[in-house]
Amino acid sequence: MIAKVEPLTPARALRGPFDYRLSAELSGVGVGSMLVVPFGRQRLLGVVVDLAGTSDVPAERLVEPLSALEADVPEALVRLGLWVAAEYVSTPARGLALVLPPGTGTGSGRPLLPRRSLRAALTDGGRVALNGEGGRLGERQRAVLDALAAGPSSASAVTRLVGADHST
Repeated sequence: MIAKVEPLTPARALRGPFDYRLSAELSGVGVGSMLVVPFGRQRLLGVVVDLAGTSDVPAERLVEPLSALEADVPEALVRLGLWVAAEYVSTPARGLALVLPPGTGTGSGRPLLPRRSLRAALTDGGRVALNGEGGRLGERQRAVLDALAAGPSSASAVTRLVGADHST
């Protein structure tokens, strides 16, 4: 998979996005994901603005991002940032900077953390609840426990599968 990444740099002469090959470890990356990418002799923060199956760049010239960060931007906000940049004749980096989480890429605020992959598994308490011994379960709670009964999985895969969120 190829990530089209817009580096967050004030240079006006850059014409991105730039293609980066995603490794299996970064399979959870999508539009709005924030990556640390090699860019020339430096490392830059970049935002994924699109995903593609192929690239115009020869495969041997594609490089992989160095890491993915926990901070993400919703896809709709990425589109908005790119539209603002085009509408007001600015750079994509400046348009995207308007929709990034506070302090992102500016050197201020909280530090950006590497993305962690959380694994979820059914606990003994979850088995008890599935058997109906721990009180009534809501529909989404039961769906999450049913999904986990099939075996451990990434937390994001389980929540996507059953349409749940952190409040479930």
